[in-house]
Amino acid sequence: MNQIAPTRTVMTSAAFAAAVLFSSAAHANAAAVDRQPLRLEQPDLEEVYDGDYVIVALGAGYVPDYEGADEYGVQVGGAVRGSVAGIAFKTSGIGLELDLIPNLPGDIELSFGPEIQYSAVRTGSVKDEIVDMLPELDSTVELGFSAGISKKNLLTPVDSLALSYGMRWDVSGKGAGRQSRISLSYFTALSKGMGAGVSVGASWHDDKWADYYYTITPEGSAATDGALPVYEADGGMKDWDAKAYWGMDLDGDFRNGGFGIATSLVYERLQGSAAETPIVSMRGDRDQFMVLAGVGYAF
Repeated sequence: MNQIAPTRTVMTSAAFAAAVLFSSAAHANAAAVDRQPLRLEQPDLEEVYDGDYVIVALGAGYVPDYEGADEYGVQVGGAVRGSVAGIAFKTSGIGLELDLIPNLPGDIELSFGPEIQYSAVRTGSVKDEIVDMLPELDSTVELGFSAGISKKNLLTPVDSLALSYGMRWDVSGKGAGRQSRISLSYFTALSKGMGAGVSVGASWHDDKWADYYYTITPEGSAATDGALPVYEADGGMKDWDAKAYWGMDLDGDFRNGGFGIATSLVYERLQGSAAETPIVSMRGDRDQFMVLAGVGYAF
């Protein structure tokens, strides 16, 4: 599926959502259930998440044709997440994120590490015939970092609150600029094999980023026979979003690995140039909705 503007992984890879939701639920439950707040029976099994582990996932999502589109379709994908020798990793679309800070004892956890992302946007056809007339963009490579802090045992012994921040720069020389994102999420275990959570987040971009993805040049306007007017985009807030998610282990216990399923509902509200560009204001919708679901296997 072609993308007009770069989207976060939750939009471009439903399988990543499955991997993240499943592993987040699993990892949180593996630690939280040991404190016996619900007096759950403890199985005599080695806990997968005590050491190295890997989760592979496949998923599908009903998502906009491009970020800001008012036409939707089904997208599928795959993802991998895990931890080896204390270093956590996860794929992010066509990219990779690392967490170089091992988990420490106690209720506070920190994360920090590099991330790299390959972004291939507007490289093929889209459903909207006018937007499809715009010139294609070059693919970019983005390099940056992500950092976070989480607090367990916030309201109950089986919940956690996490704050994360990330920033990436285009390093491919295409002039795509910089973007950043912040999010706050709350997760709670519902049982030793089920968990749910909610999150809110927002993102920003600089002038170069906005110009690369949202500006309509005179040449672009001419390519659409004037259907899309010339527009000069500016940096600023790009969007805010809210998510609700749920995950379940199919044998009733996240700690022993195996198969799990996850689903997520997402609402996103585009802001500034991301909403005002004619690609969205004239041909799409600043209100974006997504439904994601997937299956993962942990070993």
